[in-house]
Amino acid sequence: MVDKIRALFVVGARPQFIKSAPVIREIIENHRGIKLIVVHSGQHYDPEMSEIFFRELQIPRPSLNLHTGSGSHATQTSAIMKRLEPTILRFKPQFVIVPGDTNTTLAAAVTAAKLEIPVAHIEAGLRSGDIHMPEEINRRLTDHCSTLAFAPTKTAVANLNSEGLRDRTYLTGDTMVDAMETVLPYVQRRQGAVLEQFQLNSLRYVLVTLHRPSNVDDPTRLRAIRAALHRLGKRIRVIFLVHPRTLERLRRLREMRQVHAGIILASPQGYVETLSLIRNAACVITDSGGIQKESFMLHVPCITLRTSTEWPETLRNHANRLVTNPKTIPSKVLQVALDEDLRSQIRRLKNPFGDGRASVRVARILERALRNLN
Repeated sequence: MVDKIRALFVVGARPQFIKSAPVIREIIENHRGIKLIVVHSGQHYDPEMSEIFFRELQIPRPSLNLHTGSGSHATQTSAIMKRLEPTILRFKPQFVIVPGDTNTTLAAAVTAAKLEIPVAHIEAGLRSGDIHMPEEINRRLTDHCSTLAFAPTKTAVANLNSEGLRDRTYLTGDTMVDAMETVLPYVQRRQGAVLEQFQLNSLRYVLVTLHRPSNVDDPTRLRAIRAALHRLGKRIRVIFLVHPRTLERLRRLREMRQVHAGIILASPQGYVETLSLIRNAACVITDSGGIQKESFMLHVPCITLRTSTEWPETLRNHANRLVTNPKTIPSKVLQVALDEDLRSQIRRLKNPFGDGRASVRVARILERALRNLN
């Protein structure tokens, strides 16, 4: 009997669980010739940022957790590499699959490449143009380490082609579309309870998520954002899902009590709860690439506190707006929240992220590549 093909799927952070789940399910259900081993790096270790997503997205728990934990970019990336190398040597996979642009993504890609194991990168080709973003460094290096680059959009394909990576690039669509379509029925059933839990009314609140170093590591900027949200909270309800990194920074400022004024503070939520809050928000304020995209797909206006985005498709018709000056947050948000026609305009935009079958394409291409290795 011929041994099943081995592929090592390395994840470690919330967005990776979401974009990986449809591919993992597709391989398990329809490509039984691929023996898939899922490894959790431990980059996100809080239950709200990790384990809850395996339950909600209906995928098996990882076979192995490296329990890397937090640290500086160099510390975390090197720790993942150090712990992952013996895992790769133990399982001897024919491919290592990495999604997204986290430290886990880069660490796994470099480790595999150094061991001469082919790498498949899901969500390849994204470029914000901001090399100061750790994610921009991660995604660029990962793409150039990869044998297979699964691009979610035509823009991503063009980026990869311009860097000489045409021969490894495949336009698959975005696996996050697949993931969202899977859970939307649960969102529809749960959203009433979620709004009731936080005492919110649909289209009468603003949802906030922030975690980028550019926004939360500079005390002056973080104070300015806090002050802007405080002013906004006097005009419309604000629910702030506080990332562990952001919570730690706010505690350093000793301004948690002031943050409470006019704002509902909550811990990060599960996937269904987060989509429920996005779907019913008048506007979303974020610095997350995934939240920008989820807002667009749910036809919700978004304000992104960054100078650029790796998802330029979301900027069409002002569905997503880049804002750099925290002082302008209240006026920009209220302008968007009070625009009754904007949601309808966003709804009419063509979805550039695919048809919900990206995971099928990824699995087929991966199986073909694995067979060619034999």
